[in-house]
Amino acid sequence: METQTLKILIVDDDDDDAYLTEDLVREGLTDLPPDIDRARSHEEALQLLAKTTYDLCMLDYRLGEGTGIGLLRAVRSQKITIPIILLTGQGDQEIAVEAMKSCANDYIVKSKLSCELLNKSIWHAIRLYREAERRQNTEKMLKKSHQELTLAHEELQASLAKLKTAQNQILRSEKLAGIGRLAAGVCHEILNPLNIISGHTQALQMERQEDQSLLEDLGSVTEEIHRIEKIISGLLKFSRKGDVELKQTDINQELESVLSIVEREMSCEGIEVIKEFASDLPKLLLDNDRMRQVYLNIINNAKFAMAGGGKLTVRTQVLETKSFSRTEKSGNSPSNPEKDDILRISFIDTGPGIKKEHLGKIFDPFFTTKPEDKGTGLGLSVCYSIVEKHGGFLEAESDGQHGTTFLIDLPLNQNQDNESPTLSETSKTGGI
Repeated sequence: METQTLKILIVDDDDDDAYLTEDLVREGLTDLPPDIDRARSHEEALQLLAKTTYDLCMLDYRLGEGTGIGLLRAVRSQKITIPIILLTGQGDQEIAVEAMKSCANDYIVKSKLSCELLNKSIWHAIRLYREAERRQNTEKMLKKSHQELTLAHEELQASLAKLKTAQNQILRSEKLAGIGRLAAGVCHEILNPLNIISGHTQALQMERQEDQSLLEDLGSVTEEIHRIEKIISGLLKFSRKGDVELKQTDINQELESVLSIVEREMSCEGIEVIKEFASDLPKLLLDNDRMRQVYLNIINNAKFAMAGGGKLTVRTQVLETKSFSRTEKSGNSPSNPEKDDILRISFIDTGPGIKKEHLGKIFDPFFTTKPEDKGTGLGLSVCYSIVEKHGGFLEAESDGQHGTTFLIDLPLNQNQDNESPTLSETSKTGGI
């Protein structure tokens, strides 16, 4: 409306009434000369409104077979929001109410039409329109501000979640490192008396071969000694340190080699192995022996979970950083997630899943849901440490009812700076 003239459309099929209205408008608007167009029907009015921007429209109530109310509704249905004044020859209160309900800005009875009244009505309608426009703009700004605040809140929550996962990762790493140091010392202290007990047991077995009852007891003692040795062996693997040369590794080829070892046995137990390997994967610097330990441990856990048969899907893929995000549920995050693209290895089984209350504990040393003679609870702790020392991340996902997915995420960019780092160089918290 910031123009030198006021663009007005008068819609009236009566020539005399239209000329009178136009004259009164021109007489009243002396400060802002009007530029007036005329339409004689619904169709002509809608055509003019569609192609021309008007500052104001004045509609006669009676327009041939239709009414100004009908035209008013048609105009508003086309999202045309200009100020509209309805003119009628009768002072009917119902028509006035209907006009206001149909979003007219003002209503004038022709018998009371005058220059002053028309001028006042025009500016009143324009003022209402401008106020409504300002209100809409304010509402849009408020909506935009609300959206920006909502987005900022979501970003803040995401940042807090990342901070929490980072804190959980540090706590877990410190816990594992502390347990590793403690385990190494304790294991050596236990091994000495255990070797003495084992030696005496073997001596007794040789000396008292005739005493069958004693031999049975000594056999039980030997079995328990072997069980203790197995636990200590796991603890030593968990706490072991050492510099191992990393080698360029084809992940798909390495997984093929590992699966070839267990695939036949799993097939006999009714477990189908599905391979979904991405092609043209970049090679990674890995300690193959230790990573094989990780793969085999996860595969064996999946096999144990699918005792009645099922499917194990092994998948490899590259995730770009910009499309990669980690949820808080695992309580951990990969190293330098903003910098490195991710090579992900997924092991997806169709077993019963891991209960929610157990999911956050499966990487804790000695935690296991297997029977006493089936596991020590050290396997996944060792796996977690191995993957972590490669600068990667290990997590498990499960809804507790429909299978489990183990994810190994290894950063790709770590290989560009150093062609032959050692495992200890990638470690930031203790050793394996």
